[in-house]
Amino acid sequence: MKFALIGDIHGYWNHLDIEYFNTSDYDFLFFTGDLRGNPKLSKLSFQGLTKRAYMIPGNWDGTSLTSIIGEVIQSKILIQSGQFGQNRRIRKLSELVKPISLLGYSSLVLSQELDLSLIVGRPHAMGGGLSFAPNMKKTYMVSNMDTSIEKYKRLIDGTKEKNLFFLSHNGPFGLGGAKNSMYGAEFKKEGGDWGDIDLTEAISYAKSIGKKVPLVLSGHMHHSISKKRERETHEYTGGTFYVNGAKVPRIREGKHFHTKIEWDGGSATVIPLWV
Repeated sequence: MKFALIGDIHGYWNHLDIEYFNTSDYDFLFFTGDLRGNPKLSKLSFQGLTKRAYMIPGNWDGTSLTSIIGEVIQSKILIQSGQFGQNRRIRKLSELVKPISLLGYSSLVLSQELDLSLIVGRPHAMGGGLSFAPNMKKTYMVSNMDTSIEKYKRLIDGTKEKNLFFLSHNGPFGLGGAKNSMYGAEFKKEGGDWGDIDLTEAISYAKSIGKKVPLVLSGHMHHSISKKRERETHEYTGGTFYVNGAKVPRIREGKHFHTKIEWDGGSATVIPLWV
């Protein structure tokens, strides 16, 4: 099977992407969210896309600037006040991205023949703990990382398939704390691991009950950490390929970026592409 991972869009998407992916031989497209971007760019549209596609909302999707600022400076007042209208914004977003399915805390069968399911993780993840907590509690009944882990476990327990792919916005904890690590906090002087512990625990739990986790697909932490330095973008460890698809901007000098992934039921191949 062949898949495309389209990392954080931030406004960089147009009709050429639709034409390219429609004529490609990909079985599925996976989007890591964060659609907002440069206001000078044209309005996003996914109409006409014919490939089966799934998207997890990022921290910029359906949220408000007030709540995002609240998360950055850890202001409970701003986080709380910024949540109002979020459900309405998510409904509007779901309409905008059609025919892509907008999902969070979900599971679905990708292939019965290859015994494969997809687990879509916690929406709006920013790293550093539970993001947008008031809305997560209201919408998903997730009030902390422990309840998020339990929700992941219930999703995994509900799958019959042996192989599980994970699609998340931010990546898992445990892939390094250097500034150039896949999910390293380059914005902190001391660096640190900015991955999500609930996702790490979910992957570990899946393996502990006999599941295989060939691929974990995420974004959020942009590849470029300075003008001359980029972070690690994929890593194979413990039988799992971890892939960060967040090349931002993903359109440069007329070329469009995505990550090509091939999986034969056993091994996976990951190829970053400019087309």
